Amino acid sequence: MNATLTFDSGAAIVFGGSGGIGEGIARRFAAAGMPVVITYFSNEATAARIKAEIDSAGGRSDCRRLDLTHSQEVDNLFAAVKKEHERIGHVIYAAGPSVDFAFIGSIADEQWRHVIECDLNGAFYVIQNAVRAFRAQGGGNLVAVITAAVERVPLKDAMSAAPKAAIEMLVHGVAKEAGRFGIRANCVAPGWINAGLGKKSLEQVLDEKTREATRRKTPLQRFGAADDIAWTALFLCSQQASFITGQSVAVDGGLQL
Repeated sequence: MNATLTFDSGAAIVFGGSGGIGEGIARRFAAAGMPVVITYFSNEATAARIKAEIDSAGGRSDCRRLDLTHSQEVDNLFAAVKKEHERIGHVIYAAGPSVDFAFIGSIADEQWRHVIECDLNGAFYVIQNAVRAFRAQGGGNLVAVITAAVERVPLKDAMSAAPKAAIEMLVHGVAKEAGRFGIRANCVAPGWINAGLGKKSLEQVLDEKTREATRRKTPLQRFGAADDIAWTALFLCSQQASFITGQSVAVDGGLQL
């Protein structure tokens, strides 16, 4: 029995590939044999390291700086990747700004505008370009990394969860509107992941007592790893998942239950 995942041809673009979860996704897609384009905004050294390690392991990768708040930059990136690789097979949105925990009533106007511009608007530019590229070539796979908190109202985490909930709606809308063009669109919803921004929160925001209580509240009694998200995204982009679209897969150790 052959249990190997197979994939449509084309490059994979990992938006936010220099982040903890994005790095895991970039590495997993590269290991599956796809050329990977990693985008970053400020983590140039990290992106360069990831590229070098992927390439030294026999993969093919590139890293490009991108400001997601400028739609023209997103347009230009898609055009450049299309020109270089001919086909874009997979688009993974794993970006998003670092946000503070705050009660809704205490969120400053500039904080709210920042997360909407960087996360929601940035994701919209990516999603819109992905749909256009996929339609032109006869199909493709879109995956957005959101948060398991979209299913439960989070305490003091609206600046993270609210934009991701809107992104989830956009992705599900693509699945419904564009499925007839061979486009599949899904979300992966992480719970507490010990990587990237989740690792920062676990180590710098939560005290030891709260961190342990959070772990115990998770049915699997542990925090997740970046690779837990990466494997899920990889499967959703595989030919073995060809009849899956419009879904949000919680990878949260059962925290939504």
